Formats: sequence, structure tokens, C-alpha cells
Amino acid sequence: MRNPQPSSFLLSKWYLDIVTEDGTVAILYAARLRWGRLSASYASLLHDVPDGVRRECATIRRVERPRLLGDDLTWQNGRLGVWGTWRRAAPPIRRNLLRTASGAIQWACHMPLARATVRCGDAVLSGLGYVECLRLSLPPGKIPFNTLRWGHHVSDGRSLVWITWTGREQRRWVWLDGEEQPDAEVTDDGLRGLARGAALRVEACRVVRDRRVLAAIANVLPALGRRLAGPLARMHEIKRLDRSAINRATAATDRGWALHEVVTW
Repeated sequence: MRNPQPSSFLLSKWYLDIVTEDGTVAILYAARLRWGRLSASYASLLHDVPDGVRRECATIRRVERPRLLGDDLTWQNGRLGVWGTWRRAAPPIRRNLLRTASGAIQWACHMPLARATVRCGDAVLSGLGYVECLRLSLPPGKIPFNTLRWGHHVSDGRSLVWITWTGREQRRWVWLDGEEQPDAEVTDDGLRGLARGAALRVEACRVVRDRRVLAAIANVLPALGRRLAGPLARMHEIKRLDRSAINRATAATDRGWALHEVVTW
């Protein structure tokens, strides 16, 4: 297949998170967008405490990309009151998820598992982390799927990452400890078909986000909201944090946390 032609659309989106032992979670985004004459940066924070206060905020000012040096990554944003460090505890995973004449989707999971420390305002969180970067040159109207299921499991010793698409195209990728799992299936309560008879089981903990994406974007970037109103007007995301364990037969061999989401449009 020929290389895709240059597109007027380019999105570079970093996703970073941390989960503490008690289930406190911080989810961070740092993105840059170019779409025709529209050029913008965006950063956001979701800080959710079990049985506590949920804090969400976003900014388009002074957004810098994370700095990755060797096995260490740092990112900060004064407007959000965030400063964090992530140290890699598992090898990175990279994949070109899609390449067409209209553009491409390139995915780099820099840290499937990390040890992280993040300051959110006055709170300092220490726990397990995850970092990825998505580079999208495919315009929203050309995306060949309308449901995305994505997630990851982290524990003291193991990592599991999954991505599935359904729509005009159906694709699935699963990596357990960095090894691709061609027979794995994503189910409502986890994953099955992992290597050596293993499966991931999740136990419902809580929903950390349930919203229409366009409304949230339009509040911060009205011009982008207007551009997306056609192809992605119905986009909706549900993001969960659940207790999780990798099981073999009936024994739980690895307990941790799973952050996962379903996005539809």
C-alpha cells in the first residue's frame, strides 16, 4: 500500500495515569492539534478519590508535551496544578494501528507499567502508572470504526493492554507483559484466551467518567467543537476503574487495577 498523503489534520495526544493502593486515580491528557487553520493545545486532569471529591479541569494555555529521557518521564502544568514523574517498569510497545491513503493512526505505549508520583494541587499520589501517546493524521470523518474499547491492567509485576475497534473495520490487539495475544477476547467482565490459559477478571469498582465528549471539548475549544459537530457529534465515553486480577484456572495470580473505557459515536 502506498504511503498516505499528507493530511491537514494532525493530533498528538498523550495519556498518563496513576492509581494508588486505595484506588485514588489521576488521569492526565496533553494534546496538540492542527486541523487546517485551526491550531490548539489542550491539557486536562481528572482526579478521583474513592467516596470523595472528583476534580476535573482543563486548559489550553502553556501546554507542554511530556519529557521522556531513558526510562523516566516528567510532565507538569501549572494551570492544572500538576507535576508528575513516571519510571518505566516494563518495555514499551509500539504499533501502527492503521495506515490508509487518508492518514494513519500510530500508537506508542511508552510505559505499559510504571512507578509514578503525581502532585495534584495539595495531594501527592504514589502508585502504579501508565503512559501512551497516540498520533492521528486520519481526519475524524475517515475513522473506520464507531466503537472503541481500550484499557489496561497494572499490578506490582505484570501489565496487560488491549484495544478493540468495531464498525466498518473490526480489529483487536492485546499484549500481556509486552507479548501480543492473538487468541485473546475482550468480554464484559475482562479478557479470556490469554497465554497459558490465563484470563483477566474485573470486579466493578466505580465509573470515573460518563459523558458526551463534544460538550466537554466545546467548553474549552469552541472552534474544535464546531468542527467535530458533524462526524463525532454523538461521541460518548464511559471510563471505569475496577479491581482486576489475572487468573490461571481458579487461582488469582496477580491482583491490581484496570482502567478501561468504551467510546461510541
